[in-house]
Amino acid sequence: MIDQGGKRRLAAVLSTGLAVAAVAGIAIAGTAVARRSSHDTAAAGGGPATPSAPQTPVNTPAPVSSPARVSTPARTAPAPVVAPPTPRTVVTTAGRKPVLPQRPQEQQPPADPVAACKSWLKDSGAGELGSKAQVVERLDGAPGTVLILADSNYWVGCDTAFARTGGGQGSLRQPARIGTPPLTADTFAVANNLIPTNGQQYDYFWAAGRLPKGITKVTYVFPDDTTTDAVIKGSYWVMQHQNKVPWHEGAVPTTQVIVRLFNARGLVTSFDLQWGKQTCAQITHGC
Repeated sequence: MIDQGGKRRLAAVLSTGLAVAAVAGIAIAGTAVARRSSHDTAAAGGGPATPSAPQTPVNTPAPVSSPARVSTPARTAPAPVVAPPTPRTVVTTAGRKPVLPQRPQEQQPPADPVAACKSWLKDSGAGELGSKAQVVERLDGAPGTVLILADSNYWVGCDTAFARTGGGQGSLRQPARIGTPPLTADTFAVANNLIPTNGQQYDYFWAAGRLPKGITKVTYVFPDDTTTDAVIKGSYWVMQHQNKVPWHEGAVPTTQVIVRLFNARGLVTSFDLQWGKQTCAQITHGC
């Protein structure tokens, strides 16, 4: 026989058991509902639910800078590589014109033309003349001196005016064997140089030689419309001429140099000298 206290304890135990059973039932019911919901969702895709393959995450590397690919001949050629321009230094002076190259420094001709000509002849290597060569013709002018040295076999013409250019070097004509030259333009060829005088540059011409048979007078006509007669002594002649007007940049001769030859009866013949060919009769430097 159970007393009242026992009844109360039994009722409490039963009540607790019912509560636990109720909670467990709710949990089981929730699990079943969740499973049915998962099955229904998979079946909604049009077929039986199939476990999905596990997805492996793909690691995408961050973009990095890489050198340009080399194009093959079948593809478009790569753009040409252009080297950076070389920097240029331009010197300018505001408000002033460009400075022209400095002109040759002017010097005076040698005080002893004969000694100077013999020295230049030795340095030139033209050894035809002997050491005993003497002056046989000489013309002293304002620009310089033109003279002829000769021995028993050869002669040579020499001019000192070109020494004004600053180098101290004069001009020599090619040594020639003593004899009677032909009546040709080459016999009367001239040498043409620019020489500085009093701060200006002038076209200057000189010539020297032996006379052809029968010729008693030699006259030159120059592009500045002036006429100069050669100085004759025996069988030799010398000539020098400086233009009246200073030379300027870009100046070109408008006419040729003309040589006129005379005998005792008058004009024999004349020649137009070819520029660059018969106006550069010197061996020590160019014209």
